[in-house]
Amino acid sequence: MRPMRLFAAGEDGIAALEFALLAPVLLLILMGTIELPRAYGTSQGLLRSVRTMADLISRGSVSTVDDVYAAGAAVTFPYNTTGAGIVLTAVGVYQQGNTLVAKVCSSVARNATARTVGSVIGAPPESEQVTGARYVMAETSFTYTPIFNIFPALNGLTFARQVAWPLRGTGSAGAAETILPGGRSCPAA
Repeated sequence: MRPMRLFAAGEDGIAALEFALLAPVLLLILMGTIELPRAYGTSQGLLRSVRTMADLISRGSVSTVDDVYAAGAAVTFPYNTTGAGIVLTAVGVYQQGNTLVAKVCSSVARNATARTVGSVIGAPPESEQVTGARYVMAETSFTYTPIFNIFPALNGLTFARQVAWPLRGTGSAGAAETILPGGRSCPAA
């Protein structure tokens, strides 16, 4: 009976036991402090990237979009977003019945499908709700890959960003217009 009392009264190794109980929790906290800011940073980097690409194509017609894609990738550094789907679109605003609609004039894509020329996107943004207005739109989508595969909410998480941007260049008719590679000027009506 005496050895049992000594064992029960012993305090040797209590710190090791406490550490063994707390270590998994501490590791989860460590992984969370790495993973969650990384996911947030990737999301914000994609937003900066899509804004940068929209700004670059809004300045006027471009013959190649490789530099635009490269600028978008540079903005997301240090996060690797080379697999991101990117769609750049030149849009025209038209009267359809009693409503204004935005239609695709030209579109290019990388790792995604370009929008169909002439297809209706929907209502134009508030700043472009004038018949004949032109603007550009940049979209990106990216499936996030976590470093630690222990947070189920982050597995397969897809970030999608879309930005409509006013034009700043001058088109062929004196109005601002962007024509993307392989595309044509927006039709008059």
